[in-house]
Amino acid sequence: MKKTIFNIKLAALSLFALTLLNTNTSFAQQDAQYSMYMFNPLTVNSAYAGTRDALSVTMIGRKQWVGFDGAPSTATLSIHSPLRNEAFSLGLSIIQDEIGPTKNTSFYGDVAYRFDVSSKSRLAFGLKGGLDMFSADFGQLRVANADDIQYTTAIRNQLMPNFGFGAYLHSEKYYVGLSAPKVIRNTYKGSLQGGGGLESIQDRHFFLTAGYTFDLNSVVEIIPSFMVKAVEDAPLSADVNVNFFFYEKLWIGGGYRIDDSFIANIVYHFTPKFRAGYAYDYTLSQLGDYNTGTHEVMINYDLDFLGKGFRTPRRF
Repeated sequence: MKKTIFNIKLAALSLFALTLLNTNTSFAQQDAQYSMYMFNPLTVNSAYAGTRDALSVTMIGRKQWVGFDGAPSTATLSIHSPLRNEAFSLGLSIIQDEIGPTKNTSFYGDVAYRFDVSSKSRLAFGLKGGLDMFSADFGQLRVANADDIQYTTAIRNQLMPNFGFGAYLHSEKYYVGLSAPKVIRNTYKGSLQGGGGLESIQDRHFFLTAGYTFDLNSVVEIIPSFMVKAVEDAPLSADVNVNFFFYEKLWIGGGYRIDDSFIANIVYHFTPKFRAGYAYDYTLSQLGDYNTGTHEVMINYDLDFLGKGFRTPRRF
């Protein structure tokens, strides 16, 4: 029985199933993707924990490629806060990412150490640790030989521990982050009697993020940002975004994910501590012929549970 290595995400889509399951290997980004990454960097960078100087709770729901069977769907909850010793911060992220017959649920904790590098800027280093729980029901795939045991052997709640690290430099005007949230190359495997079976390697992801605030006038600020994603054995990917921030209440912006999509987003501060946002991705690749775009919703609430006060609304 031939041993086949396939990418976790794309193999789950029926459109690509026959292609990927009959090749030795395939490459693409595996971790969950976000259009409003600038509002919740904790999922990719542990050093971001505590930077809002409050107990910050963020929830994100993302439905990708609407109208396309088996398309990615992601739900995210992240919480982070400084401790009473403000040099240290803790964070927690729970992510459920589904695509086709596959589901990956991640539980990761973060710890960050922060210190001032000037009167206006602070540098943080962070560690991330946790595990992924992966399941796959290959029987849902459309393959040439539906009776092939390789494609009918499911993976059920396979646990994969992992860890990562990050660095984050920020002030009221700018931020720069560099991170690798998962550094262990785990193998997802559906075992067969006598050996063999389907496999997928969990590739390392590296992220570089940055943003800056330009004061246009007393009413409007312009905040460009970008995220560069590097995945082993895959092409470099990048998001470039520009947001306009009006009256410290309303964000309106857009972006471009290279060779993939145009992005539009809006975020509103209903109170100084509560904000909600929406993003829409218009697909530029050939997949655009088979879907009506991607929708992403974000809500965030900051709580001053330490009772020390904090600046709000925050840009970063």
